[in-house]
Amino acid sequence: MLEIRRLSLHHPAPLHDISFACAAGEVTVILGPNGAGKSTLLHAIGGYYPAAAGEILLAGEALAGIDAARLASCRALIEQHPARPAGMRVADLLHIGVAQADHAMLAQALDLCGCQTLLVRDCASLSGGELQRVHLARALHQLLASKAAQRYLLLDEPTAALDIGAANQQLATLRQLAQRWQLGMVAVLHDVNLALRHADKVLLLKDGRQIAHGDTAQVMTQNRLEQVYDTRLTELGDGHGQRAFIAC
Repeated sequence: MLEIRRLSLHHPAPLHDISFACAAGEVTVILGPNGAGKSTLLHAIGGYYPAAAGEILLAGEALAGIDAARLASCRALIEQHPARPAGMRVADLLHIGVAQADHAMLAQALDLCGCQTLLVRDCASLSGGELQRVHLARALHQLLASKAAQRYLLLDEPTAALDIGAANQQLATLRQLAQRWQLGMVAVLHDVNLALRHADKVLLLKDGRQIAHGDTAQVMTQNRLEQVYDTRLTELGDGHGQRAFIAC
């Protein structure tokens, strides 16, 4: 279990008293307007920003006490704008952060992310969508090659460079991966409808404060989303349980 208990930060963006948990095999999405502190929270969960108050626990152990090598074996972070190292082949990037390569797991990651044909490419030549897929394959290799009992994938805007169809497929694939390999996933998204469709749990932030956390259907109500985003919304339904929100 990944647990965030009454976490507060002063910088790079203030966060106040954030508490939630993410279990193995579960997808938690962090939602909120620009400047809410979503990316700051994700990086804090990854161990990149120290807490001013509160704590982050991984399998009951304080994240601050886990050394870098062991931390790399149980969590991987994909940035909103991932590195594009010029002069490095995709095949080499895929081994960054991996203590011991697992060729079978790497082959599965490449297949799932559609990166088989990109191995000989220079990273600098990749499109935004291709780069996202490569870094997802890298992160999956990092975690799946690990022997850690609990593993977590942290994603900052994983669909930012994707068109609407590809974004929906990406989130569907991530949820399947979470369940198949019992990976806990925490993702920052801007698209409330992608979260509504694919998240198991949702954390709503506004001005660095937690508005709500819980099961997606219960948290994502029209009134609450209007409060968080300061805009009027219309809720749509297809008669088969699928919901969507549009601004009006």
